[in-house]
Amino acid sequence: MNRIDRLTAIMLKLQSKRYVTIDDIAEQYSISERTVFRDIKALGEAGVPIGFEKDRGYYIVEGYSIPPVMFTKEEAGAILLASKLLKRQGDQSLVDHFEQALTKIRAVLKNTQKDYVQELEKYIEVVSPNVSVEKAFPDLYLTDIKDALVHHQILSFEYYANYSDSYSSREVEPLGICHYANHWHLIAYCRMRHGIRDFRTDRISKLHVLDQFFDPSLRDDFKEHIFVRQMSQDVREIRVLFEPDVARLIGDQRYYYGFIEEKKTEAGVEMIFMVGECEYFARWLLMFTDRVRILNSEKLEQQIQQFIEQLSSHYAMVH
Repeated sequence: MNRIDRLTAIMLKLQSKRYVTIDDIAEQYSISERTVFRDIKALGEAGVPIGFEKDRGYYIVEGYSIPPVMFTKEEAGAILLASKLLKRQGDQSLVDHFEQALTKIRAVLKNTQKDYVQELEKYIEVVSPNVSVEKAFPDLYLTDIKDALVHHQILSFEYYANYSDSYSSREVEPLGICHYANHWHLIAYCRMRHGIRDFRTDRISKLHVLDQFFDPSLRDDFKEHIFVRQMSQDVREIRVLFEPDVARLIGDQRYYYGFIEEKKTEAGVEMIFMVGECEYFARWLLMFTDRVRILNSEKLEQQIQQFIEQLSSHYAMVH
């Protein structure tokens, strides 16, 4: 990146955040701290009012605005791809906001760039399993949840538990959101359970942001809950051997079931999964019948055997 492009990028970065540290700039653009100082000075000499606050970093003085950003066709194309993915993976409130943002972005594109994006859109489609959405679970609350996270406000909602087919009223302190297993999850301190819990957002209904606040520093970090507690308490390593022709057909399915790595052997393809619910994983493995072998889990084998016996009994009764 030449210096002119870098100065423009640094100026945009300064506008995108309240404070930007020297380390942030140096790391992103692979330059030394001395070069950062020189670039900041050059921007100041060019008329950009940049301030500095100890222990926080640099900032653009309030009231100054940078002229509207012009996108390249590649950047506009990347944003278009993101919008397609969001329609599949986000709740409707996020989709609506993103569509509004995309309309504004299209408005500042040059005519040739608009033509490029319009033509590109004809050739993009995101194909993923279509999950039917029940009216009870509209999954419309991520925007409210995001606001509550920023302002540290208590959330109140009804939560549906699949295992018991029942609802419970919850008041929680929202700590973070994450996306895994094809769903958005709210990680929060549950005041009813007196501990950090994981709530699938598509099972939340009647959500309200209360005029009550909490101190998030008094709670464990939600990332620790996801990446440490989840791995140590709820998830176990499962090794499965697939016959080669079956392994080729699995494709991206594996990533919905905790796939982390694979290796080819003389007997087939050995895959390693981090599995939480054996029942869920066992139902998936059943579709491969005798073309798959479990290598290290007696519990999973017993679960599959139980399903086989249930199927045998069911179809014996039918006939």
